[in-house]
Amino acid sequence: MSISTVDKELVAIAVSIAAGCRPCTAHHLAAARQAGAAVQAIETAVANAVCVRSSATEGMRRQALEIGQQPDGCGCSAKSAWEELAALGASLAVNCTENIDKHLAAARALGVAQGDVDVVFALVGKIRARATSHAEARFTGSSAHAAVSNAVAPAPGSCC
Repeated sequence: MSISTVDKELVAIAVSIAAGCRPCTAHHLAAARQAGAAVQAIETAVANAVCVRSSATEGMRRQALEIGQQPDGCGCSAKSAWEELAALGASLAVNCTENIDKHLAAARALGVAQGDVDVVFALVGKIRARATSHAEARFTGSSAHAAVSNAVAPAPGSCC
């Protein structure tokens, strides 16, 4: 399998939502629609991202309160390769190792090629960096911003 443009944009939607980046989400929603993504597929990508992000937050809450790990990680039940790649990307975006392991194993069980996993990993890196740039742009001119980044503020609504 080689990841299609539509599938890549669906993964990017999930990653953008998990990373909490509204401009990236808006950009990738538009790009997915332009590439011909079905409404149901977009809804699935969104649902998987929310599931993974919620699960990661719950896992951190449980760790902080020392009440043990969640029994099964996120409740995402991805049925296709692109769905597993979207859930994997969202897991990477929120640094949830339990869900990374779960969705990486599921993607491999579905026969996802390492090259496609690598594409998702690179996409996550780009979106996370862009999400950080969008947030840091709010501090432009402050000493906090100067200490954190010398990045140029991204244009509104833009992404990777």
